[in-house]
Amino acid sequence: MSHFVSIVASVLLAGATTKSDSPADPSADSSRVLSFEEFYRAVASQHPVVRQARLLESIADGNVRQAQGAFDPTLTASWERKSFAGTEYFDYQEAAIKLPTPLGIDLKLGYERTQGRYFAPDRRTPSDGLITAGISIPVGQRMLTDERRTALAQARALRDYAEGDRRAIVNKLLQLAAKRYAEWYEAHRRRTLTRESLTLATVRLEGIRRRVQGGDAAAIDTIEARLEVQRRTVLVVEANVDFANATLLIEGFLWGERATPMRLDSLAVPSSVGLEPSSVDSARLDRWLALAEERHPDIRKSAAKLAQVESERRLVAQQLWVPSAELTYTPIADRAGGLDALGESFGGSDDAKWGASFKLPLLALKERGKYVAAAGKRDQERLQLANVRRDVGIAVRSAANDLAALDTLLQLQAAAVTQARMLRDAEQRKFDAGESTLFLVNARDRQLLDEQGKRIALEAKYAAARAALAVAIGEPAVLPNTD
Repeated sequence: MSHFVSIVASVLLAGATTKSDSPADPSADSSRVLSFEEFYRAVASQHPVVRQARLLESIADGNVRQAQGAFDPTLTASWERKSFAGTEYFDYQEAAIKLPTPLGIDLKLGYERTQGRYFAPDRRTPSDGLITAGISIPVGQRMLTDERRTALAQARALRDYAEGDRRAIVNKLLQLAAKRYAEWYEAHRRRTLTRESLTLATVRLEGIRRRVQGGDAAAIDTIEARLEVQRRTVLVVEANVDFANATLLIEGFLWGERATPMRLDSLAVPSSVGLEPSSVDSARLDRWLALAEERHPDIRKSAAKLAQVESERRLVAQQLWVPSAELTYTPIADRAGGLDALGESFGGSDDAKWGASFKLPLLALKERGKYVAAAGKRDQERLQLANVRRDVGIAVRSAANDLAALDTLLQLQAAAVTQARMLRDAEQRKFDAGESTLFLVNARDRQLLDEQGKRIALEAKYAAARAALAVAIGEPAVLPNTD
């Protein structure tokens, strides 16, 4: 976690290391670059919404521990004494430790001692008391599962559901963060483009003025050049405002380790590093689909629900088809004989307590009704899981298609920018030779700006599409590898 913060801190704090951007995203040497992946990882590790989502897992872990409490060893002790009119009726002491096991078998070790003149015959013990070691084994219902084991299984399933819920919350946050970064990137690139275009128009205006003074151009060309400077000045002002607003939105996603908001350095700029277009083939698509099947939160949540209702169905099925029966066996030994005497009792001594119980509903109306309902819930969740898996697969394929299409469009748009620049340069040469007008030069220049703006918009969409693919896969904190 601290690693991600240290990455972003180099951009957020003044005096950070200066970087240069990619050729497609030129920036001044003094700029401090915050790449898409660095921003993405920082949000995934430090944002308050992510931290809140982690609490869902903490709550689920608490529920699991609560369910595990049904298997806690328990120590019990009691003391009863009765005396009246100077006569001690009885003084009864009892202590025991009970050890439940995950197999449904309960072990019990106890001690009891009775003194006095009047007490129930079954409470009679030697003067030193009795020690007991017993075992309780379910032989009917509760042999394969019981309420305790079912509650634990359901709590674990709910923990998996909470993990999926956490991932879903993080997905939603990172999808919005990626969209905001793409808008910030586009605003930065448009600001850079408009500034370059204004510089070019200003240089051209100065050149026209010199030509007019030398008698090589008409005075009207000065008005045309000045008007173009004014147009591009307006575009620069608008681009500066858009970039400032986009920067504020980006800052809203950046937080420190102690949940303190962080601010971007005034020279911080976005970058397309790590988002270079790459082809999408069937091998990559199959790998992404496999990752989505394993990690997507909706699949994990649906599978957790299915596990939960399946645990309930197994318990109800056992109650329906298997009678309730239990055997208990508790050897007894004089305390004076110690554990050796107790061990001999396990070897076949008659000094023991035996017990058995049996219960079987004749019509089992209640159990049959519960089983039908539980089976119906199980079938519902099975269908839901199948539907979710299909939807996730469609989302991954759709995101991959968008990525592939944007890759193609970027290549085509790059060619369009090159061709528009060639036309503008050719028109400029004709104008310099006196064979064209400044109006046509500006028209070619605006066409080039339009094509460059389209390329910038596609680059921003590609950044958002990469994030959308990561979200569709279900691993939003890691951008999908396109290598």
